[in-house]
Amino acid sequence: MSQKIIDILNEAIQSEIGAIMQYMAGHYRMPKDKHPVVREMLERISVEEMKHAESFSKRVVALGGREAITPDMVHFSNDLVEIIDLNEKAEDGAIEMYQKHIKVCEQENDLETKAIYEDVLKDEIRHKKIFAAFKKLLESNQEGL
Repeated sequence: MSQKIIDILNEAIQSEIGAIMQYMAGHYRMPKDKHPVVREMLERISVEEMKHAESFSKRVVALGGREAITPDMVHFSNDLVEIIDLNEKAEDGAIEMYQKHIKVCEQENDLETKAIYEDVLKDEIRHKKIFAAFKKLLESNQEGL
């Protein structure tokens, strides 16, 4: 058991739990008749973040550790553009953190954990692109989102 790996996995779990809460809050804070595409995507991305937290948690347990159960910082807003901006920034932070964690996995020679991070990192990069696209569309006053 590598305590260093368990520690970075728990940091990732806290980040994912925070993202779940933040994205779901954005989903349910929006009026149901406004921005249905964005609302749906926030919910779907939140579910993906749940799966990430599960993957990281299972790995912690497999390594003999105890998984984190508290969220990282959560930011709430009722303004859709601000919600998207906060979510894009959250993805930036996750991407940066996971790139660092992959290097730790390499240093610790933990290829199994590295593979989990690499899979999750692909999703986080995709999430960032989705939020960036929504932000551009919202800033250009596109209706129907």
